[in-house]
Amino acid sequence: MAEAAFIEEVEHTIFLYERGIGHAATRTRPMIERYGEVEALSRLMVTADLQQGFKALRDRNQLDKTFEALVVRFQHLFRPDVVQAARWRLAHPYELF
Repeated sequence: MAEAAFIEEVEHTIFLYERGIGHAATRTRPMIERYGEVEALSRLMVTADLQQGFKALRDRNQLDKTFEALVVRFQHLFRPDVVQAARWRLAHPYELF
C-alpha cells in the first residue's frame, strides 16, 4: 500500500482537475479504485495518450500539481521507467497532444 502523504496528494490533484473541468474525473477515479494509486499512475505515465488532467493543469501553469510531478516526488514508489516517463512529460509539456 502506498504511503498516506502520496494518497492525499493524489486526491488533491484529482480535486484540482475536477474543479478546473467542472465535473468528476470519470476515468481516473475508477482506474485508481481498480488498480490502486501507484499502479494507476504508472499506467498513465507510460501510455502514449496525454491525459486531460495533465493538459488542464499544464494550461493553468500548475505542472507541479500533476500526477507526473507526484511520480517524481514519490519516485521511490515507482519503477524507473515510470519515473523517466514522468520526467520527460514534465520537461516537454507542450510537445504532447
